[in-house]
Amino acid sequence: MNNRILAAAFAATLLSATLLSATGAFAHAYPQTELPAKGSTIKTAPAALWIEFDDELEPKFTGVKVTDAMGMVMSEGPATVSATDSHHLSIALKPLPPGQYTVTWHATDTDTHKTHGVYSFTVAP
Repeated sequence: MNNRILAAAFAATLLSATLLSATGAFAHAYPQTELPAKGSTIKTAPAALWIEFDDELEPKFTGVKVTDAMGMVMSEGPATVSATDSHHLSIALKPLPPGQYTVTWHATDTDTHKTHGVYSFTVAP
């Protein structure tokens, strides 16, 4: 009887270790680089914004929006994931006058894990 209990305990331990290592293999897409960068103050307003993620993105479920201090949307058209680099998300911007802008992004990686975030940057006068 002790051998059965020992075998069951060993099997449970092995199963737990397998499940823990399998879940560690799944990643989530988080920004690694932004342009304009998070918290930056820039002198020249960009024509586009881009974010480089640490995981491949699912284009249909990934996006970004840029708003001004009054909440007006300053991004144009849909955000796009690059056809040659599935880590790269970009969006065209309307002309940005000096002020603070908020970037709101959401991403779904190819494993269907969802992430989202907000950051800001400033265009100096």
